[in-house]
Formats: sequence, C-alpha cells, structure tokens
Amino acid sequence: MDDLADLIKARSMLMILLAACQQTVLALDAAANVLDTDLTRDLAAMITRTEDELAALTGKIEALR
Repeated sequence: MDDLADLIKARSMLMILLAACQQTVLALDAAANVLDTDLTRDLAAMITRTEDELAALTGKIEALR
C-alpha cells in the first residue's frame, strides 16, 4: 500500500479508531467499573499500537509528498 490516497485513507481510519479507543477508556475510567479492567488494558494496548501505526503511515505519506 504505497499509493498516497490509500495511505491517507488508512491514516484517517486509524485516527478514528484512536479517538474511539481514547473516548472509551475515558468513559470506562469515569464509570470506575472494576469488571472493565481487562477491556481498559486491551484498549490501552490498542491505543499504543495505533499511535505507532499512525507514526509509520505519516512517515510514508511525508516521503511521498
């Protein structure tokens, strides 16, 4: 996937995923439900991975511009 338009589309989708995960973590923290600790941990890992993927895609996009 080296087409600029495809890379920009993938980055946009990752940004939506990141925002959704971050907002979900905020909601779970506010609810303080101990049953959601596994989900919160999984979402935190997803956020980290998504941020790494975004950085990589941004580098590819900048290289093509």
